[in-house]
Amino acid sequence: MKSLLFTFSFISGLLFITPVHAECQIQLSDAQVTYPSTTRGELLGYVGNALTSAELRFGEPRNLDVMVSCDRPTALTLAFNGAAKDDRSYLFGANGRATLRLRNVSVDGQPAIVESDGRRESEMDFTPGHLLRFWQNGALATGTTLRGTVSVSAWIPGPATRVKERQNWELNGTFVVGNAG
Repeated sequence: MKSLLFTFSFISGLLFITPVHAECQIQLSDAQVTYPSTTRGELLGYVGNALTSAELRFGEPRNLDVMVSCDRPTALTLAFNGAAKDDRSYLFGANGRATLRLRNVSVDGQPAIVESDGRRESEMDFTPGHLLRFWQNGALATGTTLRGTVSVSAWIPGPATRVKERQNWELNGTFVVGNAG
């Protein structure tokens, strides 16, 4: 049986070029998440995957540490810009999907709540076309350093795992930081 190869590529971004706003940089613990070549049989061995599954999850989520550093205190937003699969996930390969969940968020070393589309939670998925904002003590969080963990999960349509030769699947996108104020 031929194997599938999975690769996620991320590009960290820099935003804020006008002097009125803070200049910020994004750093990721890894700019690329690579999975080993995997057979359909190995995918079926992961918990929750079955022969009758419409889609197969590719193993456990992979984690990346993200850090945003700014030259002055600012209220930040964070987004992931990538091709959308639907309103909740990003396109992975030709027809798979991937989700990116931000958790363990802190601003200047203090825990922060994540907000998007009026919902506030301790962790939240990046969704296509939407910004994440950060709150502390009932107000938009302002600081110079934001840290968190991004958990990346991928799913592949069941029929797409029946291949005759090795295939590469990719999720490409950019993390972008902005000013919430």
